[in-house]
Amino acid sequence: MALDPASLIRLALVFARVSGVMTAAPLFSQKSVPVPVRVMLSVLLSLILVGFAGGDLPRHADHPVGFVMAVAVEVLTGLLIGYAIQFVFWAVEFAGEMIGFQMSLSMAQVYNPMTGSSANPLGRLISLAFLLLFLLLDGPQAIVVGMARSFVVVPLGGAGLAAGGPLLLSWTGGFFATAVRLAMPFLVALFLVDVGLGVFARVVPQADLFSISLPLKLLAGMAISIAFMSSFWPLAPSLVDAATAGLDALFAALAP
Repeated sequence: MALDPASLIRLALVFARVSGVMTAAPLFSQKSVPVPVRVMLSVLLSLILVGFAGGDLPRHADHPVGFVMAVAVEVLTGLLIGYAIQFVFWAVEFAGEMIGFQMSLSMAQVYNPMTGSSANPLGRLISLAFLLLFLLLDGPQAIVVGMARSFVVVPLGGAGLAAGGPLLLSWTGGFFATAVRLAMPFLVALFLVDVGLGVFARVVPQADLFSISLPLKLLAGMAISIAFMSSFWPLAPSLVDAATAGLDALFAALAP
C-alpha cells in the first residue's frame, strides 16, 4: 500500500471502525484481554481489511474537522457491529443471573474478572459455556468476516447511523425475550417448588421453612441445570445464527 495521504486516511478510518468492533464485540472486549493486545489486533486487522474498503473517501476527509467527524462515524459504526453480536451474550448472561437468583445463589456472588462485577456461580458457568461454544462455532472468524463485509456494503464515513436506533430498540426487546425463554424452565420449576413450600408451610406451620427451602431449591435447580446444559449445546448454534442475522440487518440499515 502506497504511503500517500489518501491511503493513510483510508487506513485510519478502517482502524477506527475495527477499534469500535474490538471495544464492543464479544471475546475481544473482555477485560481479560489486555488493551495492548486489542490495539495490536486492531492494527493487524486494519492492515488486512483495508483492501476491502474501496470506493471514495468521505468528503472533506483531508480537512481536520472533516477527518474527526469521519472517525467518529466509523467508531460508532464499529460499536454497532460489536453490539449486534454482544446482545446475544448479554441475553445468556442475564438468563444465568435470573436462574441463579431464583436458586438463591445471589447470596453466593463471586467476583467476575472479565466484567469487573459480581456474578452468581451458575450464571457464570452458563456464560463461560456459551463463550466456549462461540469459539467452537468459529465465532471470532464470523466477526472478522462481518467486518470485511461491512467495508464492502457500508462505505467509509457513509453509514446511516440514524437507522441504528430502531435496531438497538429491537435488539433490546429480543435480548429480554431470549433471556426469558432460556430461563423459563428454571423459573417454572422453581415456582412450583415455592408453591409446594407454601402449601407445606400451611400444613406444618411450626417447620423451619427457611432452612428447608434453601437446600431444596438448590437441589431442584442443580437437577434442572444438568438437563439444561445437555440441551444448551444444540441450542447454541441457533443463537450464533441469530447474531449473524443481526449483522445482516445492520448492514442493510446502515448502507446508503
